[in-house]
Amino acid sequence: MSSKNNEAKLWQKVKKGLTDCFLTRIESSTINGIPDIHAVHKQEVFWIELKSDSLSYPALNKWQIVWINKYVKAGGKVIILKENLGKTPLQSVLKLYRPVSLFTEPRSLVPRSSFSAPYNWTLVQQQVLRELGSMHSSA
Repeated sequence: MSSKNNEAKLWQKVKKGLTDCFLTRIESSTINGIPDIHAVHKQEVFWIELKSDSLSYPALNKWQIVWINKYVKAGGKVIILKENLGKTPLQSVLKLYRPVSLFTEPRSLVPRSSFSAPYNWTLVQQQVLRELGSMHSSA
């Protein structure tokens, strides 16, 4: 199965799971690197990049790295939700990454949280919102 199909499935999970956020899926062929989801929670605007494959790190392309770096440098907030697909659905793991400074190698990103399947979306949402709150103090 292609990573685009996997990301589409992850989007469906995120859409149902992050119920306290207003989420808009962005499909752009004109802006290279823009994340997959524009999100708002209580006047906090942020972006979510989705990745879903069997790699151990978020496989960002060069345009995504540049976009995220510029956005974070300007004071924006980005969350990366990376689903590490297991051999069976119950072996999958969802990892939350929060780039807070410039990076050039996605393998250098360290997950802030990790959730085993089946995902408890209440906990995932709480952690995403906690990360947003901590971005004020570390930005």
